Amino acid sequence: MTAQNLLVELFVEELPPKALQKLGEAFAGGVLEQLKAQGLRASSESRLTAYASPRRLDAHITEVLPQAEDKAVSQKLMPVSVGLDAEGKATPALLKKLAALGADASAVAGLLREGEGKAEALFYASTVKGVVLADGVQKALDEAIAKLPIPKVMRYQLQDGWTSVNFVRPPTAWSCCTARKCWSV
Repeated sequence: MTAQNLLVELFVEELPPKALQKLGEAFAGGVLEQLKAQGLRASSESRLTAYASPRRLDAHITEVLPQAEDKAVSQKLMPVSVGLDAEGKATPALLKKLAALGADASAVAGLLREGEGKAEALFYASTVKGVVLADGVQKALDEAIAKLPIPKVMRYQLQDGWTSVNFVRPPTAWSCCTARKCWSV
């Protein structure tokens, strides 16, 4: 797989100018951190450049993979005393747990036994397919947006009455004068 550059651009509605640099760096750093955690960064030498304007947050990342590599995973199932009967055959609890993981009874022979404290436990070794870039970017966006250091957050409730949406309070530019006293908000 060849690594390429990635530009993630988030269009927003009027961010506070005083917070732009902090928001831009936090957004770009959050995207890079999540891509790294998902194994989508090709090398440790990939570079990050953050951009921010009142209506945009951007992250340019070099050397990003189209798909992460597959990973070998070992998952603890249950203690041996619960998973296998006295004759060494799989119990219904073990078969149900394997079915939930997408394996059948033939996987029982390949289970690993490892000591854990006082009891021995059964472990299932499998390979997890690497995440695709589109899915990885979506997860990275969700995480990066949720962790933005927003100075003032506002929220409104949707028509369903249950769901609320958060947004950045836009900068205000109106002023008011009454009784010879003026102030800006």
